[in-house]
Amino acid sequence: MNATPTPGVTLPPVDITPETRAAVVDGLKRVLATLQKASKVDAAVSYQNLIDNPTALYDFIQVYRANREAADTIVTSKDNKPVRDDETVLTCGVSLAQIQRLLILTCAKRHFGVATPAPKPPEEKKGGLGSLFRKSDNSDKSETPRSNEERKLTELAKFLAYDWQIPLLQIYRDALTYQHVLELGSELVLLQDAKAIALAGKLDPAHIRKARQVAGPDFVKLLSDNPKAIEGIIYWNADMYRFFRGLLGDRCWAFFGRDHSYFNAVAALDKAKCRLFGESLVYIAPECLIEFERLNLDKTSALIEAFKNNFGDDLERALSEKTFAFDILRRLVESFVHLKKDAEHMKVYADLTCKAILPSVQAWLAKPRS
Repeated sequence: MNATPTPGVTLPPVDITPETRAAVVDGLKRVLATLQKASKVDAAVSYQNLIDNPTALYDFIQVYRANREAADTIVTSKDNKPVRDDETVLTCGVSLAQIQRLLILTCAKRHFGVATPAPKPPEEKKGGLGSLFRKSDNSDKSETPRSNEERKLTELAKFLAYDWQIPLLQIYRDALTYQHVLELGSELVLLQDAKAIALAGKLDPAHIRKARQVAGPDFVKLLSDNPKAIEGIIYWNADMYRFFRGLLGDRCWAFFGRDHSYFNAVAALDKAKCRLFGESLVYIAPECLIEFERLNLDKTSALIEAFKNNFGDDLERALSEKTFAFDILRRLVESFVHLKKDAEHMKVYADLTCKAILPSVQAWLAKPRS
């Protein structure tokens, strides 16, 4: 299964009969031997290596995908034709997508050091290949207390199905707690690299829950774009979340991903001033924002507009530097603090001033900074 994951999509069922499982293992061993004979896989690799070692399993799947035709006499459909997709039911009674998921769950169980049988999410009793799969037996209500790793893997297993997740088993184990997996739910599949998973693991699970409540349908978008935005969303109330979401569009995830010390500076602004700054709120240094707070609405509007008209591509570079606040912006703001002009004359004055200081700003930007 190599498709782009979608949260909430039903994954291939894996609760199969012992007979089907035996047929799957036999077929896998034959495919492995075939690829080894073709010098595609190291001869020292065994089936046991595949289920014990995530790297070996991932490499095997990639080699098979690149050389499907080598196993055409083994991997066949019920009508005995070669299979080129992951969804067709094979002669053994399951699809390649199901086999892949079985392998991933078995490998995960061993990697997590869980001695119990591979954890399985609840299976549907009807539809698809239901007759091939055993029904869960819930008659025994007495369960041995499970370890944290077992609880985490049981929950994680609901969302394991993709080959790209295999190299991430270690970071799943190290970075996430059971509560993290529980709160992330099916959106866990949106975290597709170790950095994103590690970042999510640093979040308070309660914050994840609150951010989901505030963001609503946007939670999927924010998690795939910038998990760190969760910490920013919980800083603001629901009204301010909607305000910044509307003001900044999809760039709001970068805004919400900023430090709380920056939000303290933004919180001093009213909505009217926030609208003047617009997308610059995504990158402006808090030190620069604090300097602007000394100006009223008309003066701030005039200066921001003049910055945009004259600094062009240099605007983001300048305003994102905290030293810009001390070296240039502070003196500029001071020259505006006591200025008495109407709004239109203020705009003209601000534009002329920014044109005059542009060479100085460009020279300042050209200087190397540590």
